[in-house]
Amino acid sequence: MKRVYIAFIVILTLVLIFVVTSCVPQHPSLVSVRSIYDAKLKILNSAGPVSLDKVEGTIIYVSGSDAIIHDGQTGIYVYKAGFYSSDVGKKITLNNVIGTTYRDSVQIDFSKGGSKSFATETFTVEPTDLTIDIANNVSVPTRALWDFQYVKVYGILNGGKMTFTYEYDKTNKRKATINVVSLSSSFSLPYTYDTEATLTGYLQFSNGAWSLKVLSAEIGDSYPGVGVFVDEVVDGKTFKVNGQTYELIGIDDSVDSSTAKARLEEFINSQPEGIAQVLVKGEKDGKRYAFLFSKDGKTLYQEQALKDGVIVPNLAEEWEDITIYETLKNAYKSAYSSKKGVYSTFSGASVITIESSNTYVEGNYAIFSGTVSDVTKDEAGNININVSNWLKITISAGNFKYLFSSTFEQFKQSLEGKGINFYGKAKRNEGILEMPLYAEWEMFSFESGSGTPDDPYIITKPEHLISVRAFASANKYFKLGADIDLAGVDWTPIGTYSSNLSASAFVGTFDGNGHKIMNISFNDTTKSNAGLFGYLYNATVTNLIIENANITASSRAGALAGASQLSKVYRVKVVNSSVRVTYSGSGYGGGLIGEATDGTEIEECTVRNTIVSGVKYAIGGLLGRLKVNSGKPAVVVRNCYVEGGQVSSDYSSSTSSAGFICNFSAASGSAVIENNYVAASIINGKAFIAYKESGSADPVVTSSYYDTQVVGLGVSDSYATGKTTAEMKQQATFAGWDFTNVWTINEGNDYPRLKWEN
Repeated sequence: MKRVYIAFIVILTLVLIFVVTSCVPQHPSLVSVRSIYDAKLKILNSAGPVSLDKVEGTIIYVSGSDAIIHDGQTGIYVYKAGFYSSDVGKKITLNNVIGTTYRDSVQIDFSKGGSKSFATETFTVEPTDLTIDIANNVSVPTRALWDFQYVKVYGILNGGKMTFTYEYDKTNKRKATINVVSLSSSFSLPYTYDTEATLTGYLQFSNGAWSLKVLSAEIGDSYPGVGVFVDEVVDGKTFKVNGQTYELIGIDDSVDSSTAKARLEEFINSQPEGIAQVLVKGEKDGKRYAFLFSKDGKTLYQEQALKDGVIVPNLAEEWEDITIYETLKNAYKSAYSSKKGVYSTFSGASVITIESSNTYVEGNYAIFSGTVSDVTKDEAGNININVSNWLKITISAGNFKYLFSSTFEQFKQSLEGKGINFYGKAKRNEGILEMPLYAEWEMFSFESGSGTPDDPYIITKPEHLISVRAFASANKYFKLGADIDLAGVDWTPIGTYSSNLSASAFVGTFDGNGHKIMNISFNDTTKSNAGLFGYLYNATVTNLIIENANITASSRAGALAGASQLSKVYRVKVVNSSVRVTYSGSGYGGGLIGEATDGTEIEECTVRNTIVSGVKYAIGGLLGRLKVNSGKPAVVVRNCYVEGGQVSSDYSSSTSSAGFICNFSAASGSAVIENNYVAASIINGKAFIAYKESGSADPVVTSSYYDTQVVGLGVSDSYATGKTTAEMKQQATFAGWDFTNVWTINEGNDYPRLKWEN
């Protein structure tokens, strides 16, 4: 009986063990996956985070402690896993990790736990060709497969913008466009014209669309040419090969002949095995006329030399390759924009007038100033400009055809009888100075004036405003004589940042005279310091209305200016505009100015019905950032307001944006902020000031307010005083404000407005 009892106990114990182990899983939260694709499907099909038992792949990219791992089929982003750049190329296994969604993407979040181990073997991941129209393939399974898909794409970078047109169906010649985002910190896409390229990187689905995050690129078309060994460089545009003379098309080396020759020799000698490529387009008078390329066919020498400012264009001769001519034109435009080429010595040029023309020394650059007597065109198509009967300017037929968009009659009308300035190098011919005009952007003009306080340059049309760039750092005076509409103008901001602001920023006085500048458009996410002005330094801007401006840049952007220092901004109004910064950090985007620093004074300014946004930090309705460096003059912001529109950051943080000033960085007493208000919607930020930077004193804000019913819930701050909409429309709310000289109010119906606006 005892044996039977023992046997019964043993059997019962085994049964209980079987039941318990069968009914209670050992790891109830873990999900087994077979691949990264499988893991991403599990994440997408789950209502919340998913515990994954094992995910394997090769590390392809590391940023900080994050990485992308790939298993040959697809990739996934791994967040905060403690990776290093030296880990790229290693095969890795992640155990017991959490998979989750972040915005539109799927990822593994290592900050929530897990372990990793490296394998001894390696697995190389090769990019695959992108052969699908991604715009029409955004389903969940496709997204799971493609999120961080490693691809190679062939196509055209479109007009310098961050888009890429590629052919996904070569049989039927079908094309699609994809957004391009730079991923590698050492890689940028500063292209100014359409160019062929091969981009290698990762597709990611975000904000309802696919984008390509670039790791590497091969840029530029390879032109077919003939490899040659150059025997002798004759001058800056001529060389010899086996006794045959070649002359480079489209350039003039007379600006600085010795430097031009040295640069041509340097280019040829730098080619591997000494081989360069020539593309001959014609032969005349014993010379072969050609384009010169690097050995690999990707660098056009004429373009490089134009951008470097060694030569100027000479497009009088017409050759059959229009594409390369467009390249040369854009290269010269680029040289102009960066103040290179013939433009580079402008600041040091002397002004030559009829009184001083007899003292002009041939071979020197100068500003030729006088009244245009007449403009004629001869039978060959050359344009001749007679300035005050002492200077003759000639534009060859080819230059006119390629470089002027206006008709001859429009050009003639715009010049005759006007006081005009030309910049260049002239020579004497029978006592008369003669100067060839190479390009339209060497001419700058104003309606009238000489740029002095008593006789400012008068601006009445877009070309006059564009001409201000020529005098950006010359401490001149400018005044609007009419509203200016920049619709259709590819705008370049006036003045920019450099280590020597007095030579690069706008240094002068700009009086809007109560007029508007409308439809400013700037969209380049590779550039910073953007707005009507790029950078203000020791400058004054007054009495100006900016309407319907649309500014998009990487950082430091505002409708008026990207940044300012030691400048006075008085009575400037921004209305119905938009400003956006795309830098994934402190972008410094402001409705008026992106960043106002040392000694900037801003008074009686307003931003109305304007959208100010950014990817991450430092987005402000008036200023993205206020900063005063130690020992520098105070920044003053007085009697200003932001009303209507919206200020927002894509990044969910209470310090990302602010209705008035986002980032504040100043010592005690070095900033004055008084008599201001905000009545605009705020997303991911604070009502008035959002963030006091490290080492800064607390902002001192006097008699400033915000509308609690307009700014939104949860955005209040202690720097300004919150009031209801009804209270914001009562004069009694704004104690100490000057409603006699500065402010006015329609009580009960409207917010306070600045008197000068009416």
